[in-house]
Amino acid sequence: MANRNRREAPGRDRFASVPGGKLVALSALYESTRAIGGRSSLEEILEEVLNQAELLIGCEHAALMLYDEDTETLRVAALRGYGDGRENLLRSVMKLDEGLSGWAVRSQRAVRVGDVRLDRRYREGLPEARSDMAVPLVVGRHVAGVINVESEREDAFTEEHEKLLTVLGAQAGLAILAFRTQQALRGRLAQLEALHQISQLASEADSLGVTLNQMLDIAQETVPEAECAILLLDPQSNVLTLAAGEGYQASARYLEIPVGRGVTGRCAATGEVQHLRDLRSPEAGHYIPGIPGARCELALPMVAEGRTIGVLNAEATELDAFGSQEIQTLTLLAQQAAAVIRGGQLLDETRRLAITDGLTGLHNRRHFMRQLEENVLRATRYQETMALVMLDLDFFKEVNDRFGHQVGDRVLELIAVALKESVRDSDRAARLGGEEFALLLLRCDRELAIAIAERVRDRIRDLTVEDVPDADVDLSASVGIAFFPEDGDSPKALMRAADDALYTAKRSGRDRVVLAQSIRTAAVDGTS
Repeated sequence: MANRNRREAPGRDRFASVPGGKLVALSALYESTRAIGGRSSLEEILEEVLNQAELLIGCEHAALMLYDEDTETLRVAALRGYGDGRENLLRSVMKLDEGLSGWAVRSQRAVRVGDVRLDRRYREGLPEARSDMAVPLVVGRHVAGVINVESEREDAFTEEHEKLLTVLGAQAGLAILAFRTQQALRGRLAQLEALHQISQLASEADSLGVTLNQMLDIAQETVPEAECAILLLDPQSNVLTLAAGEGYQASARYLEIPVGRGVTGRCAATGEVQHLRDLRSPEAGHYIPGIPGARCELALPMVAEGRTIGVLNAEATELDAFGSQEIQTLTLLAQQAAAVIRGGQLLDETRRLAITDGLTGLHNRRHFMRQLEENVLRATRYQETMALVMLDLDFFKEVNDRFGHQVGDRVLELIAVALKESVRDSDRAARLGGEEFALLLLRCDRELAIAIAERVRDRIRDLTVEDVPDADVDLSASVGIAFFPEDGDSPKALMRAADDALYTAKRSGRDRVVLAQSIRTAAVDGTS
C-alpha cells in the first residue's frame, strides 16, 4: 500500500512495468484531458497541466511557458519545483533563439537532451540539471507554448516520456487556445460595447469636459489595468495639454507637452502608437511622469479628419501590462473618441460663432440681449447692482471714408481689445452693430462703473493703428451709463435709459460719459 502512495522517481516509465501499460497510459491521458478541460481560468489550466505532467512522467522540476506571437517570445507562466530559483524564473521571458524551449517552439518539435552540458542550446533553469526535455504545445499550425522538464540525473527522460508529454501538450494547447479564443471574443464584445457607449456621447448635450471624463470611465472599465488620460493638441502652439485624467499626479495636470517631446509628444508627432513596456529601461529616459509608480506607458494617436487632434495615454503600475488585446482595444477607443471629440469641437465652434461677432470676437447683439435678460432676473432675485454701458465711436464714418474699410475694420478690432482689457473677467462686452458697443458690468457700484467707462474712453482716444503707419486716426467715443434698478428695472427700460444717455453725450459735444440719472435730474430741474 505504501508503494502506491510513493512518488515515482523522475525519469521512470511509470506504465512500462504495469500489465496493459499502454491502456493504463491512455486511461491516464484521458483523465488528464478531463482534468484540464474542467478548469475555468488560464491560471488553473496551467497549474493542472503541470499537475498532469507530474502524474504522467514523475517530473520534479517543470516550467510551462506561453508563446506570444506578436513579440515572438516565451514567458514563464507556471512552475513546479526549482527550489530557491523559482522567483528568478517565474515571469521570465526568453526569445525563440534562446534555450531548448525556444528551439522546440521554433521547430514545433520536442527535444530531449540526456546531458545538458553537451548541448549549447541549453539555457540554465535548474543549476544542478543534467537532462532536459522541451515539448511544444502544438495545435495544427499554432503553438500555444512549451512544457520544459528538467532532472538532476543524466538521461532521465525516455522516448515514452516524450510521447506522453507530446499528447498532454496537444491537449494543453487546445485548452489554452480555446481559453484565448473565448477571451478574445469577450474582449471583442467589450470593445463593441465601449465603442457604442462612446458613440452615444456624441448625441448628448454635455460639455466637452464632461464628455472626456465619461470617455475615460469607459476606457478604464474596458481595460482595468490602465490609468488613462486624454491630451488635446492646440494647433496654434503645437502643444499637448491634459484635458482629462484619472490617477495622474497634480503636477501633470498643468503640463504643456510640445509635440515630439516624451512618449505622448512623439505619438502626436508621428501619428503612431508608442509603447514603452518598461519605464526603467534606458529607452524610457524621455518619460514624463504621469501616475505615481508607473512601470509602462502606452500612447495612442487620436486622429480625426486626417489630422491628430490629441493623444489617449495609458499607464500602469505593472511591468508590460499592455498586450496586443489591450492595445487593440485602446486603439479602437482612441479612434472612436477622436471622432466624438472632433464633433464636439465643431459643435462648440458652431455655438461660439452663433453668439460671436465675426470681426471683433465680442458677443453679438442677440447673445448680449439674452445675457442682459438673464442678469436682470438674477439681480432682481438677489437684489444686486448692475450697470449697462453703451458707447458709440464719434465720426467713425470719416475713418472709413479717409482710410478705407480695411483700416476701419482694424480699428474695430482694436476697440474690442481695449474693451476686453478694461473690464473684469465677470463683465460682458459686445458689439451691437456698426461702431456701437456695450458693456454689462455685474455687481458693480456707481464709482467703479464710471471709472471703467472713463478708462475705456481714454484708451479709445489714445488708440493708434500701428500696423498702418500712414493712418493718423483721431478717435473718440460717446458713452452712456444706466444703473439697475434706479434707471430701469427691466431689460428694455435699462437699455432705453443707457441709449438715451449715449445720445445725450453725442448731442452735448461727444467724447464724454453721461449718466442716465443726470438726464432725469435735468428734466426735473427744467420742469421746475
